[in-house]
This record gives sequence, C-alpha cells and structure tokens, in this order.
Amino acid sequence: MSAETIKAVVFDLDGTLINSMIDFQLMREQVISYLLANGVPSDILNVNDTVTNNLNQFRDFMRVRKQEIMLDRMEHEMNSLLIQVELMNIDRTTQVSGAEEVIRNLRGAGYRMGLLTRGSRTYAMKALDVSGLNDRCFEVVVCRDDFSASEAKPNGRAMERAAEALGLSPKECLMIGDHPMDMQCASTAGSTFVGVLSGWSDAEKWEKKGCGNVIKSIADLPLWLRGHQ
Repeated sequence: MSAETIKAVVFDLDGTLINSMIDFQLMREQVISYLLANGVPSDILNVNDTVTNNLNQFRDFMRVRKQEIMLDRMEHEMNSLLIQVELMNIDRTTQVSGAEEVIRNLRGAGYRMGLLTRGSRTYAMKALDVSGLNDRCFEVVVCRDDFSASEAKPNGRAMERAAEALGLSPKECLMIGDHPMDMQCASTAGSTFVGVLSGWSDAEKWEKKGCGNVIKSIADLPLWLRGHQ
C-alpha cells in the first residue's frame, strides 16, 4: 500500500509516543494472583507469558463453563487492578523524542490522527498530560476499557473501531507501534503497519515476526511516508 492511500495514522501509546514507566512484571504477577485467588486453575496460567495471553486463557476457561456473569465481574475488578499498577509511576512518564513534532508535522500534511492503546482511559489521558502531549492531538482515542475487554488490542476489532470513528476504512489507516500485538491488531484489520525500535521490540524481534516496515522511532515516520508515495 502506498502512502497516497493512507489518510490517517493511528498511534500506539507506550513505547511509541511515550516512555512508559509501567511495571509490567508486577502487573502480570498481580493479575495471576487475582485469578488464582478466584478459583482459576494454575495449569491454564503462565507466569512467564503476557498479561494479555493469560487473560485470554482465563476468558476461554470461564466461557466454556458458561460463567459470563462472573466473567464480567472479574473483568471489572481486574481492570481496576490494572489501573492501579498503570498509575503507580505515571509522574515519571516522558515523551518519546520527536513525538510532538511528528504529530504536528503529520497533521499539517493532512493526515488524520488516532490513538489506540491497551492502556485504560484513565491512564492514557494522564500519561498524555504528564508527558506534555495532549489528547486534543488526536481526533480519536480508543482505550482498553472503552469496549468489551476481549475486543481490546491485539484484537483487530480495536483497529476497526478506531477507523470507524475516523470515518475511514482500516485500509486507509496506518498503525505504528512497538510491540507485535500492535502488528497483529493492524494486520487483522487490514491496516498498514510500521514498527518502531523505541519500545519493546528490537530489530531482531521485528525480523522474527516478519515485520517489513521498521523505523527507529516515530521521528522517522514522515520520511517513511514520503518514501512510500
């Protein structure tokens, strides 16, 4: 897909726009402790896996047993738990170098701006504020707890929702992120994806995942877009 067909850029937040201070290991430990304390068998959980994958295992377990009401309650309680961890070090959040300038540059070039994050809305708004960015930079902000938890990134439905809110098709949107789940979300929805090296993934990880579009950071995105016209 050429940049001429791209009408919007949808940004991931942590590791892409901001340097996140979230303790993801603590988040994983607390989620697993909560699940074990609430009767989820240890053999379906993995302390070395991501929070996302452990939650997916938990959801499948509950749905097979037709415990949707309890699932909803536990999802709500876990979201509160996740928000607590997200906010612990939020005052140390900083902007990825060049983030504000890139947003201004792309908006000036006519691109629509969106934000798509697995973070909660409470966290995302606070993190943008602390880092010196502003939610008004984006026409659309889609967060983990805006819709059903199972539809959050990496589910492609999250990207589809962002595109719908922009009045565009996913194919008219480019997503940029630092984690394979960002690529999975974009690819499933049919959006172009660009990976950055400023967060979780290095060049070797992106190569193993088959990511063909990789840049050092979002500061290089305007040049990438010009090169693909």
